[in-house]
Amino acid sequence: MKTDFAAQCRFFTGEDACRIALKAYYAAARDLDPPPGEPWEVDGVPYATASDFADAFNDQMRARLALLALDRLGEFVAPSHLWDPVVLAGRIEPEKMAPIISKLETDNRKDDADFSGQKMHGLPPDDNAVHNQVSSRVESNG
Repeated sequence: MKTDFAAQCRFFTGEDACRIALKAYYAAARDLDPPPGEPWEVDGVPYATASDFADAFNDQMRARLALLALDRLGEFVAPSHLWDPVVLAGRIEPEKMAPIISKLETDNRKDDADFSGQKMHGLPPDDNAVHNQVSSRVESNG
């Protein structure tokens, strides 16, 4: 019989996950409403975007899981941001994520290129070992 070592880590059920996700969804939706009396859009710029909703939902999920951990485990276990959503999405839907990951990698290479070679933006080259500490000598005026 196979031992389920991960079972000791699971402090909530699938039903708990669904309940928490629904509560997080509705709370995140409420978080997108502008304060009373404020317009939804100012100069063509909306008060919130799809990215804001995703962030609000993520934050709600993390907070609610941490509170559930406090109830069930007796400690406030805040989920970390160590899991890169791009990498996770790439594992789940590799074909769908391939062009997005490729674009991100291209953009990162462009950013890296901006800080190498002749376009150093005022940074010293890699092989320029300099002493960046402030001198402790007292300059005399006389």
